[in-house]
Amino acid sequence: MNSIMFVHIKILRGNFFLLISNQLGELIFDKSCGKLGFKDIQKRTKESFQNLLLLGIQYLLNLDNIYELFIKIEGAKKKNLELIYSQFITILKSYNINIFAVKLINKISHNGCRKSYFRK
Repeated sequence: MNSIMFVHIKILRGNFFLLISNQLGELIFDKSCGKLGFKDIQKRTKESFQNLLLLGIQYLLNLDNIYELFIKIEGAKKKNLELIYSQFITILKSYNINIFAVKLINKISHNGCRKSYFRK
């Protein structure tokens, strides 16, 4: 049976998170830019995000039984998606790690919803 690993990349306004869990749902890797030693505004830089992705790649390559990955990206803007694809996904493909699916989640509503204002 192929083992599936779930990679969850969370991009928030003040920090970046990388979570990796196995097929049983157990969290086996949990890092953020704050845990890597970046402080305040440094947590939001491109370098901190690159360091976080490279640390996740090293962890995935050290695991024994990885056959397929399910990657979930939450809260990413277009420039971050390009960075994730160019660095994270292409490097994983070069090491012959199968990517089962990529799921993009954007929490911004696109249906024209906005706050209602008081009418006079």
